[in-house]
Amino acid sequence: MSQSDIRSRHERLDISPTSRRAVENLALAGVGRSLEERRLVEVARRFIKLRKRMGEFIPKNLVKDWAWDIFLELFVNGEEGGIVYVKHLMLTCNTTPTSAMRLIDRIEDAGLIERSTDYLDQRRVIIKLSDRGREAMIAILRDASAWADRDIAADAPRPFTPRPG
Repeated sequence: MSQSDIRSRHERLDISPTSRRAVENLALAGVGRSLEERRLVEVARRFIKLRKRMGEFIPKNLVKDWAWDIFLELFVNGEEGGIVYVKHLMLTCNTTPTSAMRLIDRIEDAGLIERSTDYLDQRRVIIKLSDRGREAMIAILRDASAWADRDIAADAPRPFTPRPG
């Protein structure tokens, strides 16, 4: 089902433009995605939970990897048809707005995210992973998933054996 098919179906209904866009994005979420890519969304969600749980054991100001938090948030929302605004990412970072904006600018300069003005409200800016950013996240999450699934016994340290003479 194409985006225009979805749009024409909803134009007949009396719903707000914001609701219409949400339905369109959700309908297109996962289209063309492999089963493995869908599974990687769950891997990303586990990382998000882990990052939140870390704050229970380690003071939050000691564990600062706001870029990783941004990438995880954008990946999950992008794969599930969500819309992420700059303000949402600023809250995700849990830092000052200036620091968050500087980080977002650096990530955009690296070509990993894209910004666009919200056509429903010109005051808001939507951020999503670029194709390059999405590919990077898939590669990272694949490696992380493979590492977690690997047999831990295979990585166990071997006893020291001296070399012969």
